[in-house]
Amino acid sequence: MNNLAFVISLGLAGIDPVGMMLLVTMQAAGLSKKKAYLYGGLVLFGTAVLGFILSSLLGRGLSDLASSIDNFSNTVWVWINLALILILTVWGMKRLSTEEQKENESGQKNSRGVYAAAVFMMFTALTDPTFLAVLALSGQVNNLLLSILYNLLWVFISQAPLFLLLLAIVFNKHHVFIDKFNTYYKKYKKPINYAVTGLIFLAALVFVADLIVYWFSGAWLLG
Repeated sequence: MNNLAFVISLGLAGIDPVGMMLLVTMQAAGLSKKKAYLYGGLVLFGTAVLGFILSSLLGRGLSDLASSIDNFSNTVWVWINLALILILTVWGMKRLSTEEQKENESGQKNSRGVYAAAVFMMFTALTDPTFLAVLALSGQVNNLLLSILYNLLWVFISQAPLFLLLLAIVFNKHHVFIDKFNTYYKKYKKPINYAVTGLIFLAALVFVADLIVYWFSGAWLLG
């Protein structure tokens, strides 16, 4: 019971609106109900299955991995920072040079978008500390059903905004929200895109500053 309460608290701590926002944008582009349900199912069961597999394979090794990361040498962190700076800079430049996407997409593109968005959500879960904590817990219980339950429960709670939107779609109550989102997005599309690009470059500058501070003081700005 304590483990179950812990998983619930981790799910609440890991609540993420990104999955819902992806569905909203796909709905605005004309995604069908069937594909919306497919997306929700892939996110729920795909992430849970991925979590179950990883917890079964790694188990207690997850805590060892976390401690080994803490023991990386300064040289390793320098290269990690350089890699992050390069990735963020290229990403930011690409966003600046990318033209606006066409709004009209074929059904085939919508299908590919559903799978791509679901895969994106599955693997971004791996960057969430609360999900990693669930994996570590699942690997220690030595119980197949409990391990699956913990992963499913975490996904269901952390993606509550997504599943609430899917529930609204079931009862045809989502149109008001979608219409408001479209109006807002069309009005502020460019400022939002510029803000996101600015944040990407800002993140790159933070890592640059981290390297500069380490170079002159021998201590890391980001700890």
